[in-house]
Amino acid sequence: MTHLHAGLSPETIEKARLELNENPDVLHQDIQQVRDMIITRPDIGFLRTDDAFILRFLRARKFHQTDAFRLLAQYFQYRQMNLDMFKNFKADDPGIKRALIDGFPGVLENRDHYGRKILLLFAANWDQSRHEAHISL
Repeated sequence: MTHLHAGLSPETIEKARLELNENPDVLHQDIQQVRDMIITRPDIGFLRTDDAFILRFLRARKFHQTDAFRLLAQYFQYRQMNLDMFKNFKADDPGIKRALIDGFPGVLENRDHYGRKILLLFAANWDQSRHEAHISL
């Protein structure tokens, strides 16, 4: 077990192995393979390349390194192209907290027929007038 599994129960580690193809014996090699792909995209500023951060993307793509790297690159490219959106983005911001409480976002437990997670907005709870200043189209 690595420091990346600290705090995870044996059941969770086993679930990750079965459902995500996570193998603790080669975890650091998987992370390094994704990290090694970063040089292929010099146009993107990868602000974080630590093990724990890359692990999130590997898990999101069931340890397919190329898919995980593609997602990581898209994440930083989006942030790079939308600097104004993320300039003062803080999880403890009262506006962000209010939006989460109001029902944004929600993630369905089941995936669509392509295996993708479904993100949704609980419109019944959403008060657009409270969030207009935080959303710019």
